[in-house]
Amino acid sequence: MSVGRPEKPLAQDAGPATAFARELRRLRAAAGSPSYRELAKRALFSASVLSDAAAGYRLPTLQVALAFAEACGGERAVWERRWREAACAAGDEERPAAQAVHRVQETQLRAAAVRALPPTPAQLPMESRPPAGRTRQLSRARVLTALSDGPVPPLLVHGQTGVGKSAFALRLARELAADLPDGQLYVNLDPAADGRKDAAGIAGNLLRALGLAPEHVPDDPAARVGLYRSVLHERRLLVVLDGVRQERQVRELLVAAPHSRIVLTARSRLLGLDGIRRLALPVLDRDESMELLASVLGAERLASAPRAGLVLAEACGDLPLALALAARRLAARPESLLAEAVAELVAGDDFLARLRVGDESLTERYDDAYRRLTPWARLVLRRFAATRTAPSVDTVAHESVTALARLLERAAEPVEDLLDTLVDAGLLERTDVAGQYGLPPLVRQFARAQPVPTAHDTDPVPHGAVPTP
Repeated sequence: MSVGRPEKPLAQDAGPATAFARELRRLRAAAGSPSYRELAKRALFSASVLSDAAAGYRLPTLQVALAFAEACGGERAVWERRWREAACAAGDEERPAAQAVHRVQETQLRAAAVRALPPTPAQLPMESRPPAGRTRQLSRARVLTALSDGPVPPLLVHGQTGVGKSAFALRLARELAADLPDGQLYVNLDPAADGRKDAAGIAGNLLRALGLAPEHVPDDPAARVGLYRSVLHERRLLVVLDGVRQERQVRELLVAAPHSRIVLTARSRLLGLDGIRRLALPVLDRDESMELLASVLGAERLASAPRAGLVLAEACGDLPLALALAARRLAARPESLLAEAVAELVAGDDFLARLRVGDESLTERYDDAYRRLTPWARLVLRRFAATRTAPSVDTVAHESVTALARLLERAAEPVEDLLDTLVDAGLLERTDVAGQYGLPPLVRQFARAQPVPTAHDTDPVPHGAVPTP
């Protein structure tokens, strides 16, 4: 039971008021004996008002009685009937003037209680890019997170760099929030956003966001994480953990709760996490790409040069971030003819470098992923990019493990392990064909621009299994 206001002694001889208070206490005990501070958050009356209602010195008004009962899971109709029976026995029901005074007092107390309570957390950030498409994926995500009679595992949204995982998770989160009234919690785990906290530190921040006083947040890391899990089990909360880099960042924060929902995003599939559901997010289809461009450029401007939009979508490989950055650059030049502006933007070998707006850059995203690779994985990516494989109709270059292993003069198994590493880095994609991988066009352009391998990279892939870097 949470630390809070101590229980007042029950009145001994107040008749129906004492009997009614005794029933309220039994209901509270059946609900797990929540503290009056916790009940105040649900009932929107102060803890002192609720404590007085269960003391039995006088019968609480109907408004307080119903708020107390509903906060403990009682049925409104049942408790209204019980209150009216007690009021009739006490002779209070026929005193309208006194009841009117009590209602005014309770309204004032309720307003004061609401002002004293911390606000329900609503931490979801604004969506950074216009929503486009994703109808099939959203439908699937709704199924995977649907309310049910039992616990629902966390959902991981994963995919390549720039595919719009965060934007998708926020769209889904806003839908889920309608059924989760106790609040929305959001954590950005990107190191650039101070995302290097451990699980216990994150749990402490989330507990404080829920209104828990600092002195009630356990100092012991295990106890803090345990309290966070208990809160998720009891409340109807939404938690979004955005930009997960490694399993150990979030493993202790995950719980399959009966009422709360957890959504994660990551480039990696986070295969080290057991018991979660996964949803792979692909690039947009061509119609969805045109929808995104229209939302930024304006439907009329895009309709004036539809072929230019198709050219841009192909150059971007239908990658949402690339499309959004390119469209925002073009939108900043409304005086230019769209066809001419697109032709100028995509011309030459520096198209990727031009996909920068303000502090957003696709190159920087790729560079961040590339720096985290081992020298072996970097070389595999560069060799893949240097192959003469012609891109398919979707501008993605496809290659088999066997062909790449032959190119590297190494066994297929260690090469495939490195290709999977590149998938989890958000730089490659697996195809529906066994043993085949796809290289997106902008990643190919990025990889080709990387420095020539140094002596340190000359023998990156051993003939046997790949050792742990």
